[in-house]
Amino acid sequence: ARVTLNGDSLTARTELNHCDRILFSAGHVYVLHHPYQFKKAVKEGKEIQAVTWDTVQTEIAEKSGFDVDRKGKTEEELLLQEDLISLMPMVNEANAISMELDKKKAFDIALVSPQARGLAKGRTEVMVKISDLVHQNSWLWDRNKFINRKYKMLEMYQNYVDGDADWDLSEENDPFYETVASHVLIGQAQIHLKCLAYLISFEESVIITDYQAQERGYLQIEIIPLKEDETPISDEDDDYFVEEPKELIGKTIKYRFKVVGAKGLPHKISNEVYCEFKLYLEDKANQTEHTTSKNPDWNWSKIYSHSPVTEQLLEYFNEEPLIVKVWGKQRLESDGNAANKTTKELKSLNEKEKLASYMKKVAGGQGSGVDLAAALHKVEYMLQMVSGVKKLSDDAKAAGKKTVDVAAIDSILTPERMKLEDVSKVIKEEKNNPNSQICCIQ
Repeated sequence: ARVTLNGDSLTARTELNHCDRILFSAGHVYVLHHPYQFKKAVKEGKEIQAVTWDTVQTEIAEKSGFDVDRKGKTEEELLLQEDLISLMPMVNEANAISMELDKKKAFDIALVSPQARGLAKGRTEVMVKISDLVHQNSWLWDRNKFINRKYKMLEMYQNYVDGDADWDLSEENDPFYETVASHVLIGQAQIHLKCLAYLISFEESVIITDYQAQERGYLQIEIIPLKEDETPISDEDDDYFVEEPKELIGKTIKYRFKVVGAKGLPHKISNEVYCEFKLYLEDKANQTEHTTSKNPDWNWSKIYSHSPVTEQLLEYFNEEPLIVKVWGKQRLESDGNAANKTTKELKSLNEKEKLASYMKKVAGGQGSGVDLAAALHKVEYMLQMVSGVKKLSDDAKAAGKKTVDVAAIDSILTPERMKLEDVSKVIKEEKNNPNSQICCIQ
């Protein structure tokens, strides 16, 4: 079981001191009371803070790279922080149970912005990513779904401990099970509609990003302003020239919105791919056909007409991006040997593969290997950069500035900082190891 001492993973023999916090697995915290050290601290007038379950979880969150300082935070940020701290021990517990029951699943905290959920506005939410370590598939569970599943996991684990021969459940009742038959969100593309306020055509390939702001492909979009007879407005049509958007108020505008297709979608999530969106005041989402391809061609189009044009419509065109969500089903693939490995072995292998891939990306390595010294230098330099940007975020909070989207910055910087620290640590540990898997990136 995983053991942490004062928020750090305990991996070697360590001498304990008064008030040290020891966490076994995810649910058992012990605080050391050392009478001699306690009396000495009291005699010297040192402040001895009370230790609670919440302070231990806050400490672990802070040591994991999350910002847990409450000073200068908005109410929204404090709610996010509370959700994060309350969910972390549950995630750790789910991972411990998965390893004990050898369920070959891993759970991680995920901070998901409103834009990543297909919303123009809202607050960042704490969700849980569940990963299938055998087939390398993953899903996002909202807080309520995860908590409900976690209690069922506890019940399953208790039955296992009690020696119940029927502790393992069928797929439909197994709290660890998730089906590839359901669609998952590949990512979303943000389409800016300001062109419509000037009756200008828009034909672009817009980047599709996931909740981690990682590129997942490109969405091909066409927006064509139309005349009354629904023929395209050309550059030569001076009667439709718009110098100021307010000139359109009270008039009628038409345009064709076309989703041409997508390019470069992940192979792993390329089954029955489709996209959907709601434009302006639409109640029902528009949806393309389902296509199995990394490069689907939908050629879906719809003609919109707004009569009369209002200030509200122009404000929407100028200020709010249209969010198009791209969905797909995951493929069920594995290397054939993964099913024979334990959950612990799979987690270790998975982490090393992710670190190796990240190191190669950081180092910009080409060919059969990576210069570890150069990679380490780049990692440490990037970590300094991340720390610098993080300081800007903290300073903005302290100054009460509202021009910085702190929640969005934190949701990107925190996991990135954790990755860099992990990479730096692994490189240092394995730099002189001739059998290191990290040293032989193909």
